[in-house]
Amino acid sequence: MRPPNAIDFWRGVALVMIFINHVPGMDYSILTLRNYAISDAAELFVFLAGCSLAFVANGQSSVKPIGQVVMRLLIRAFEIWQAQIATISVAVAMLGAGAIAFSDPLLLEWHNAGPAFYDTVRASIGMVLLTYQIGYFNILPLYVVLLLLAIVFVVLARRSLALALAASVALYLVTLTFEIELPSWPSDGAWFFNPLSWQLLIVLGFVTVASKKIYPSWQKVVRSLWPWAVAVLVAGLVIVWVDYRPDPMTAPNPRYLFLFDKKYLSPVRILSMLAIAIAFYPLFPVLSRHVGPVVRYCSSLGRNSLAVFCVASLLALAGQMVRYIGEPTFLLDTAIVTTGLVLLRITAWISEFQSSASA
Repeated sequence: MRPPNAIDFWRGVALVMIFINHVPGMDYSILTLRNYAISDAAELFVFLAGCSLAFVANGQSSVKPIGQVVMRLLIRAFEIWQAQIATISVAVAMLGAGAIAFSDPLLLEWHNAGPAFYDTVRASIGMVLLTYQIGYFNILPLYVVLLLLAIVFVVLARRSLALALAASVALYLVTLTFEIELPSWPSDGAWFFNPLSWQLLIVLGFVTVASKKIYPSWQKVVRSLWPWAVAVLVAGLVIVWVDYRPDPMTAPNPRYLFLFDKKYLSPVRILSMLAIAIAFYPLFPVLSRHVGPVVRYCSSLGRNSLAVFCVASLLALAGQMVRYIGEPTFLLDTAIVTTGLVLLRITAWISEFQSSASA
């Protein structure tokens, strides 16, 4: 088990915020990132995945063989694909059980779950193909495609980091300009998270960490950007608090370059995420000294992010159902959050125990 580090810690923080945000209406959502910045925990989670990708591709001391890196990314993508199918299957079963237990067929329609009950054959095929997703269970399909795309960018990065970044930016701009998206099936529409645009964020995380190893002056450059990052965060805070959003009807073409769109990950959301990364970069050592238990807790979640994320998604769905059936109160929200945080830590412990037993 590796000791706490900045990537694991902030990934754990992102997982906690995702869990809270996935229970809409809770009082505790005021503590999450989306209330203070244009970007939110999903962007933080993906950016940190890119940071981890740099260690997978380049190792701690020496560059790994490209074949080994590709195989590891393929295996990880397969693991996440399996986790998505298992998690969405349990989520559909929970909604079905709730509909039966409470005699409420409306639960069968929650979060686009209807096709799983009324068009089961096509929905089952769509689950395997990742083209059928239900609300709040659509990040893992994004991650699967991002890892597959990352193979291309890692190969390009062996020639040049600038080449990999340029290819990523080019794909991003083409996607936003021509509004290219992955279709959903059997439901109409498209993926909630567009991997063809979100890939830029994981590449930026990869390039950030890889550059730190290649260029000795990289940390000095990041420190020099700190005041500008704080200024961007303050501007974003004001924008969020006044609830400003560009009007899609008046935005110039290509419109997604000028909106705050999450599906296509508009540039302002990327800028906000980079500002957060730079502004909070020096904070981890300070937190390690003064709030060690919190750092260790969040780091344990971040070390076991896949298992924790799957359990967090199901716990959030359970929290939604409890608030729907019962009477939402601050006391109930406190019970949901407290129970969730305890179960997430147990999940991380079980995952680490299994890993150590296998080793």
